[in-house]
Amino acid sequence: MNTATVPEPRTAAALAARRRKTETALQRVGEAIARLQREKAQVSVAAVARRADVSRTFLYDNAEARSVVAAAMAGTGERRSRMLAEQDDEREAP
Repeated sequence: MNTATVPEPRTAAALAARRRKTETALQRVGEAIARLQREKAQVSVAAVARRADVSRTFLYDNAEARSVVAAAMAGTGERRSRMLAEQDDEREAP
């Protein structure tokens, strides 16, 4: 049984390429979130995935992407709750 091993330089190059691809995807995720927030659109995993051209699986599997999306969703939810509370206060004011 002969198992072929991948030479060290090829492995290092493949790992570096994968890191670059991941970093580029993370950058697109950040830009997509910023765009959604500027447009005052709802931030969701599906919306970010569409805008960033990444899979939802990437957003769930990558810890950094998952935390960035979760923070943006929480921030959007808090702003929305505040806005709705202010609207309710304005309606109740004489």
